[in-house]
Amino acid sequence: MAKKFKFKLDGLLKVREFKEKRIKVELGEILKDIEQTKANIDKAKLDIEECYEAQEAFLNEPAGASMVQFFPQFIEAKTEDYKAQENILYSLQRKYEEKRRELAEAKGDVKVIENLKETNKTAFEKSTEKKRQEDIDELMQAKRHREKLL
Repeated sequence: MAKKFKFKLDGLLKVREFKEKRIKVELGEILKDIEQTKANIDKAKLDIEECYEAQEAFLNEPAGASMVQFFPQFIEAKTEDYKAQENILYSLQRKYEEKRRELAEAKGDVKVIENLKETNKTAFEKSTEKKRQEDIDELMQAKRHREKLL
């Protein structure tokens, strides 16, 4: 029975592949957060625009001073929210780029080990084939030797 190919670094390869998958999941979560932050930014912009429109409509009617003060405060709060979301988006984009570099490095690590595994497997198959051929040649020589004796 011929020996099967066994790669000694299979455990390391599995760890590296797991790390690569984990980084991909983290990238997906970061992308989800980026999209959510972009949606929050768009919502803040829309709220500010709607507030300006409501303020103009409200100022065309007679109103109390307390209601007039509401609009600038609301707009200021929404503007602060908008700026905060912009900062969060910038931070997430930096984190995304960092994770992409990590992913590229992890893929490189996996590729190196896979190439080593393939090289070792090819060498194993060649040596196994050579051994098999030597066994066949030995059997053929023994058969010829027996035929000469008979």
